[in-house]
Amino acid sequence: MRGDYRLTTFASGCGDSILIEAHDKVVMIDIHYRAARAQDDEDDEAPDFASDIRQACGNDHLDVFVSTHPDKDHVGGFSEIFHCGSPETWDSDPDDSDPKIIVDEIWCSPYGLNPHYTTDQSKPLTEEIKRRYVLQSTDAGYRDGNRLKVMDTSKVTTGSIATDFEWRLLAPTPAEWDIPKAPEGCTPTSSNPTSLVIQWTVRRYGGDNLILTCGDTSVEVLERLEKDIHRKNPHHLAWQILLAPHHCSRRSIGRVPFGGCTDGEFVESTEALKALGEQRGNGYVVSSSRRVVRGGDTPPSWHAKRRYLRILANGGEINGSVEGRFRCTGGNGASDLPAHIVFNLTMGGPTLAPAKVSAAVGLGGGGAAVGGGGSYG
Repeated sequence: MRGDYRLTTFASGCGDSILIEAHDKVVMIDIHYRAARAQDDEDDEAPDFASDIRQACGNDHLDVFVSTHPDKDHVGGFSEIFHCGSPETWDSDPDDSDPKIIVDEIWCSPYGLNPHYTTDQSKPLTEEIKRRYVLQSTDAGYRDGNRLKVMDTSKVTTGSIATDFEWRLLAPTPAEWDIPKAPEGCTPTSSNPTSLVIQWTVRRYGGDNLILTCGDTSVEVLERLEKDIHRKNPHHLAWQILLAPHHCSRRSIGRVPFGGCTDGEFVESTEALKALGEQRGNGYVVSSSRRVVRGGDTPPSWHAKRRYLRILANGGEINGSVEGRFRCTGGNGASDLPAHIVFNLTMGGPTLAPAKVSAAVGLGGGGAAVGGGGSYG
């Protein structure tokens, strides 16, 4: 609810659904919410979180929705929870459900404004972004429910949601979001390199809470960040909470010489790991994914998790305390159920809140189901 200071990563299979509440503002980064059916046949049960978003917003308005990139596991279910279309058409009292939530402002990359392809999952958000773009530079374009910010590192890299709630845009550059379009009939070019990479700072009584969100960014982007940003201003990549890129994928921190989806060793990128290595204090790495198991399909990758544990250990031993600071929305132990991961944002930095499992929904039932996601990492 308004007035809270929290970061929540909702359990949504291999998909991102992240909420930041601070200074009476609510920001959501991506969504992977599936109503009535699952996205694939391998999903475990997952908690429903529509009511959590509504409770956080409090007034049927979300301040900002950040679309890192338009992959289905980052945009799925947008129109199930959020109003699409002119705010004048919003139904404040529908007969058979709660009202949809109005998104006051949407952020996307230039690629997100004009993606090379759309899917059933991405179409509602893409159409909403295009609707808002037409309104830019008009009086209507400045109103709640119509605003759009196209995030371009060549134009603006820093800003604030409110006093002491700041953001720094790190990627993509024009070269990273301007990806080639695949020829007709061929597999679409991955939009992962177009992902928005943002460092968030929530300040409380002078103390910083540093959060780094990366979408599904690629190893090439992280290598560029190490060269262009980390070597000059490492603090711009600092974090106390790191959302592991691409659901703890190998392909964000290295290269897989022989391809395939089954987890296995890979060639790590020293530069990419340096870019992600600016931990402050005893930080946390969060994997928005199924439970990480050795030898399973990726993402998530057990081998990638080992690299993140090394970062958390900061040159020391990977012991139980270090392993406890790697959190997975799909569960950490073999008997764990998927659960939202919540951090309180405090003057002394982030603290992990007790795990809370909301009402779970199963596969193909009558309730809302949260689907899996990217299966190649």
